[in-house]
Amino acid sequence: MLLKKTIWMNSHEGFLCLSLVGLICDILKNLILYFKKSDHYFMSNKSVTIHELANLAGVSIASVSRALNGKPGISDTLRARILSLSEEINYQPNVMARQLISGKTPVVALCMPPSPYEFSDRPYFVHLYQALTLYLHRKGLVPVLFAYENIDQVFSQASSAILLGATEDDRPEIFDRQKFPYVTLETGVGASVVIDEANGVYKLTHYLFKKGRKNMLFLGENIDISTSQGRLRGYRKAINELGLQEHFNNVSRQISSSLSAYRQMMEHFQSSESFPYDAIICANDELAVGVIQAAEDAGYKVPEDLSVTGFDDLPRFSNKITTIHQDIPKIAEAAVCLLSEQLDGLPPRVIEVMTRLVSRESA
Repeated sequence: MLLKKTIWMNSHEGFLCLSLVGLICDILKNLILYFKKSDHYFMSNKSVTIHELANLAGVSIASVSRALNGKPGISDTLRARILSLSEEINYQPNVMARQLISGKTPVVALCMPPSPYEFSDRPYFVHLYQALTLYLHRKGLVPVLFAYENIDQVFSQASSAILLGATEDDRPEIFDRQKFPYVTLETGVGASVVIDEANGVYKLTHYLFKKGRKNMLFLGENIDISTSQGRLRGYRKAINELGLQEHFNNVSRQISSSLSAYRQMMEHFQSSESFPYDAIICANDELAVGVIQAAEDAGYKVPEDLSVTGFDDLPRFSNKITTIHQDIPKIAEAAVCLLSEQLDGLPPRVIEVMTRLVSRESA
């Protein structure tokens, strides 16, 4: 069997609990090890201070600040000289110190999207939070998680924000009204980190076609959000190029993505009509786990009878699943980089992080 049935723990409601507990334990261990080493990291990587930059340029600290922040009060020639010198010595502004001097706390709000997204039951967010914590810590910044319902507290408790989730909601508008620096993930709105998810699913669909699959179902989750839409676009583009017929279905998430996918697919497998698809392209790894378990419980062999693929390449979920790998540490690093630029008053830009196909046992 591709996935062990013991994962069910004698009840559907317990599905994946052991995996999630192990995942969280691994993350906590990694964070503890990192923070034990962090003091050595900061002591051995002393950066150039604004005082040293001012001395090298032969100007006051106020002139350096005006040059770096694009404020008036100095000549264009002097501004260019200071900026050139700052690049030569790789000067990095101390975000934490600047915020403390201005009376603001060095807290970065990690803002969750509206319901039904909850941090505790989304493994992707857990991994992303771990990566963001490490990169923010290196900048001297402290991440604090905020539920969507508490978004009004962000402005008094934090000095910037990273908006988690790919939902098209009102969070950017709220922060724009407050002129509050923020970065979005996967939306392309303002300063944003996006993933080439459409291209990833496009490549995955062609991969399955080369394996002989011609009746491919795209299984999405909350198909109205931009993440599922991007992945669906990649599927549709490939299907149209291959001259095949589109088939897609949407999972209504209840207790968990995997359990919801399991229940929905079992209804199809157990119906009187024969199952018409030879491959299921899942919008994420959690859905793929539920689909594979349902297929095996219904007597199908994966991948002989049915190919199943995922997206994200999450540890403990995708060990045997053919999937599209997202570089979560690189996503986090890019988000923190863009946030630093926003705090420095630079214009917003978009960074795209590439994906890659990982072939395993399920397809």
